[in-house]
Amino acid sequence: MQTTLSVILSMIWGLGTGIIVAGGIIAFITIIGIIPLMAHRTQTSHHGIFYESAIMLGVLIGSILSIWHITIPLWPIVIIILTFAFGAFVGVLIIALAEVLDVFPITDRRIKIKKGIYLFVIALALGKLVGSLYFWLYPISTQLK
Repeated sequence: MQTTLSVILSMIWGLGTGIIVAGGIIAFITIIGIIPLMAHRTQTSHHGIFYESAIMLGVLIGSILSIWHITIPLWPIVIIILTFAFGAFVGVLIIALAEVLDVFPITDRRIKIKKGIYLFVIALALGKLVGSLYFWLYPISTQLK
């Protein structure tokens, strides 16, 4: 009886914390305004319901895949396309966060960069790319030996 109760309480606790974390992430994405900005830049504001549905579907599928280990057989080209799409989304999210926090104007004033700010952004993106590749190609378990 004790183990059944502890399992039920663990499930309730996990569901509650999952809802809180998911709500925080959705609030974060909403507050920095990445979805309206993307819709405006791509001139697809009239398709707002599709943006909302895609976000909620992504949250739902991501939650399911993080709980249950489901294997989805995909062709290598589909995996490559999805990887680039995920990377583009993370890059857009990082740039949107940097814009919200006014990182670039502050950096411009501190470093006194007058020309070539786009090179600075590209350097940041390449640094993120190299760091991500290093993290995924050389797992931490092999680094600790």
